[in-house]
Amino acid sequence: MAEADPDVYPVAFLSRSVEKAAQAARSFGGEAFDTVQAFIRQGRPDAVIVTVPPSQHGPIELALAEAGIPFLVEKPIGLDDAIPDRIADTLSRRNLVAAVGYNWRALDTLAAVRRQIEQTPIRMVIGRFHIGTPLTPWWRFEAHSGGQMLEQACHLIDLSRYLAGAGQLLAAAGTRGALPGVPDGDVAGTSAALFLFGGVPGVITAACVLPNGPGAELRLICEGCEIAIGLAGVTIVRGRESSHTASGTSSYALQDRAFFDAVRRNRPDVVLCPYDDALATHRLALAAARQIRQN
Repeated sequence: MAEADPDVYPVAFLSRSVEKAAQAARSFGGEAFDTVQAFIRQGRPDAVIVTVPPSQHGPIELALAEAGIPFLVEKPIGLDDAIPDRIADTLSRRNLVAAVGYNWRALDTLAAVRRQIEQTPIRMVIGRFHIGTPLTPWWRFEAHSGGQMLEQACHLIDLSRYLAGAGQLLAAAGTRGALPGVPDGDVAGTSAALFLFGGVPGVITAACVLPNGPGAELRLICEGCEIAIGLAGVTIVRGRESSHTASGTSSYALQDRAFFDAVRRNRPDVVLCPYDDALATHRLALAAARQIRQN
C-alpha cells in the first residue's frame, strides 16, 4: 500500500482466523479482528481492500456498504449474480466509492494501445490464460472458485470489454480430467468461450494443465497490425516490424493509487473499474462458466 500511496497505512486486519489477522497486524501494524462488525466498529477504517475466495463474497461488502465505507474488492465478485446485484444496489443508494480489482485496466502500457487502435481498428480479440493448477486448495473446486474462466480469465474478458466494447457470449465449452500436480479438484482443465466485443469476434481460452505454461495474454488483431498485451508489456507487430513497450509501474499499485485518490476526493467515478461496470464483466464470465459446466 505504501508503494501505491505513502499516506495510506493499515489500521485493521480481518480474517476468519484471528491469529492470521494478528500475524498481519504484527507485520504491518494495526489491530486484528475475526468479525466484520468488530472490524468496522473498533477498527474504524477509512477504506478497505477485500481479498476473499470467490465463494465468500457478500457479507463483508454489504456490511461495508451499509456502514458507508469505501472498498476495493478482488475479482471475481461472486459465484452468482444475486449477491453482486444486491451489493450494487446498496452502493448506488449510498453513492459510495467501490472498485473491483481488474488490474489489467491499470497497465501503464494501455495508452500506447489506445493510440494504436484509434489508427487501426480492432477486428478480432484472442486471449489466453494458460498456466499450471494453482496449489491454493479452494481454487481447484468449482463450488469455491467458480472455475478458471470465472476466476482468472475474467481479466481478459474485462480488458476486451474495456478496449473493444460491450460483450456478448455466443458459446463456451470445456473438458475435465486429472489436474497435474494436485491430488483432486473438479474444475475444467481446459475451456474456451466465443464472444462478440463491440461487434468483433473474441475467443478466450483457459487452461490449468500447463505447469510452467506461457501465462496470460490478450491479442488484438487490427487492420494492419497485431497487439499483444501482457502484464510485463505490450508488443505491436506491423508486418516484419515490431515494437515493445515494457510496463513500468505495477498495475496493482496503479489500481490501488486510483482507488485511494477516489476515496480522498469522494469521487466514485475516478476508480479504474467501478463496481457497477465490473458487473457487466462478471455476468459475461459467469455465463461462460455456466456453459462450460454444461458442455
